[in-house]
Amino acid sequence: MERYVKYIIPTIYIGIIGVMIMCFCLVISGIKNFATKTDDFNYTIDNAFEDVIPVVKTQSDEIIKPYLSNDVTIGKNYYDFESNQNEQEESIIFYEGIYLQNNGVDYVSKDSFDIVSVLDGEITLIEDDEVYGKRITIKHTDNLITIYSNVKDILPSVGYKVSQGEIIGVSDLSNLSDKEKNLLHFEVYFKGKSIDPENLYTLSVSELK
Repeated sequence: MERYVKYIIPTIYIGIIGVMIMCFCLVISGIKNFATKTDDFNYTIDNAFEDVIPVVKTQSDEIIKPYLSNDVTIGKNYYDFESNQNEQEESIIFYEGIYLQNNGVDYVSKDSFDIVSVLDGEITLIEDDEVYGKRITIKHTDNLITIYSNVKDILPSVGYKVSQGEIIGVSDLSNLSDKEKNLLHFEVYFKGKSIDPENLYTLSVSELK
């Protein structure tokens, strides 16, 4: 029996080594086959995310309109001293027996509409106005300030850093002659002087003189 033992044990070791070598060869063969077959498939990162539209917040110094709705129209234009008499008369505000020159633009709509900041800035003042109700003042640069009047449901508070296009409130019903319409009275001041907002949209801050 001892004579056979010395042959059996080496044979077992050789068999184990042979099995291990065979397994290793099978694994290598499988990897090669997989690598070859994957050429038949169109698996790429680009295809996997082909239909995904990235959402990226971009900061722009191009001035946008202070509302989002397409139903908003101009109720009263800015009073321009250089415009003709008819245009000036149409820009006069009548409130409780007093005629006022419109130092902004009145945007109106049948339904209430969201009001947004035209640029990045900081809210410096929220107050009540006798004619236009709640007013929000936003400082965008040392020279540029915008004022949004006749606003309700005001979301931010004084000191809040607002982003361009961010909703700051909702239009309220007008206290003026057409009380059935929602109204936003919007003013722009550059270097302390009021300017016509309608001349600013699509302009950049750097283009203001």
